[in-house]
Amino acid sequence: MNDTSKDDSYEVAKCGKWINERNLNKVCLQFPDNLLPDSVEIALRLENCINKKVYILGDTSYGSCCVDEIAAQHINADSIIHFGHACLNPTTRLPVFHVLPKQEIDISELISKFKLNFVDQTEKILFFYDIAYAHKIEKIYKILNAVYKNLIFTSLNCISNVEFTDVKDDASTIILGRCFKLDKESKIEDYIAFFLGNGGNTFTRLAMTISAKKWYYFENNSVVEYEILNTPWLKRRRFVVEKLKDARVVGIVVATLGIKDYLKIITMVKNIIKEKKKKSYILSVGKINPTKLANFPEIDAFVVITCPENEIFDSREFLKPLLMPYEVELAFNSSRECYTQYCMDFRQILPGGVNYVDFKPSTDSDVSLITGELRNCDENIPCTDKMNALAINNSSDVVAIGKAGAEFLYNRSWKGVEQRLGKDAVHSAEIGRCGLPSCYENEPIFREDNNE
Repeated sequence: MNDTSKDDSYEVAKCGKWINERNLNKVCLQFPDNLLPDSVEIALRLENCINKKVYILGDTSYGSCCVDEIAAQHINADSIIHFGHACLNPTTRLPVFHVLPKQEIDISELISKFKLNFVDQTEKILFFYDIAYAHKIEKIYKILNAVYKNLIFTSLNCISNVEFTDVKDDASTIILGRCFKLDKESKIEDYIAFFLGNGGNTFTRLAMTISAKKWYYFENNSVVEYEILNTPWLKRRRFVVEKLKDARVVGIVVATLGIKDYLKIITMVKNIIKEKKKKSYILSVGKINPTKLANFPEIDAFVVITCPENEIFDSREFLKPLLMPYEVELAFNSSRECYTQYCMDFRQILPGGVNYVDFKPSTDSDVSLITGELRNCDENIPCTDKMNALAINNSSDVVAIGKAGAEFLYNRSWKGVEQRLGKDAVHSAEIGRCGLPSCYENEPIFREDNNE
């Protein structure tokens, strides 16, 4: 890639214009891993353009699609320029400029297949698109808008290098970074939804969250209808909801510190779990992996507060089930009906969101579909919020109760290194092992090598 093409693809001139218009001084550049090899060169060109120093974020706190405000605050940055694919979740601390990727597409082929599949020109259609095609949307809009009377093109919830897709009405509904305003007296269920892009992670999140009449996506130059009811993913999610109902101890894992209203959803989930007389812990472990969460064996299920596009919910490597905030309401809120649509954007189940309903705890006893045991039959047992009780076991050891971690440790067969004070004979200290763990100096193999 030559110098001119790099400037065009990374929009160095537009980045410089955005910085100068806002008189920004400490700008951080955030690249995904696949673009990091170009990061130094782009940073130097941008510095020459604005005559100011810029900073490169070498690693992200949680995911490359999310704007990493936490890392930028390490140098007291006043703005961030985000390159590559983005989830477009709203942030609160810093202004952000998105340099969206650009992917080519045959517009004439798209228009032809679109007209072939949607013959009725009065059909109500919502047009979504992958952000990589944002630079082509203006041309597509001008062609289709002249043909279809009830076609609504969505816009992106960001400030980016593609100004056409950034234009939005203040009264727009914002879901998963997409903005749209429906016609008066129309509901989302009245519309067919079309997504320009493949049936990957971004599309499935949109299709699960937005309850359109039908969903279609464009892949390999053909329009494909998406069947939500036939997805194995949905069956798996119903299983983990049952596991959450059986759980006695729930961990709330905070996997974002930048998405707007993340503190509100943590409080909401914590209150629901407390209402159901279950114990909860709030954990922050950075980027989540099975090894980190395996350090908490006393926890029966984890509720993860994270970016909607995080693929962690598709993984089968974790020892305990991982759930999203919406599934906590499916499990414990009797006002929330279990249906095929899933609200992946946790902000939408908060007060004021499009999927918000009042919480009404489910109190009727039912039978677990996994263990066959009766649930909701011990609602009168108080939930202990603090470790304020002590008990003496048979060996006269004082054990704290009321916390799940202490109870789990007390009941576990192996509890780690024990002091055994006064139980072993006193003897002089001895010299321990020396060398590397792979081969200590007192091992036979090491001695044989030295003798040779």
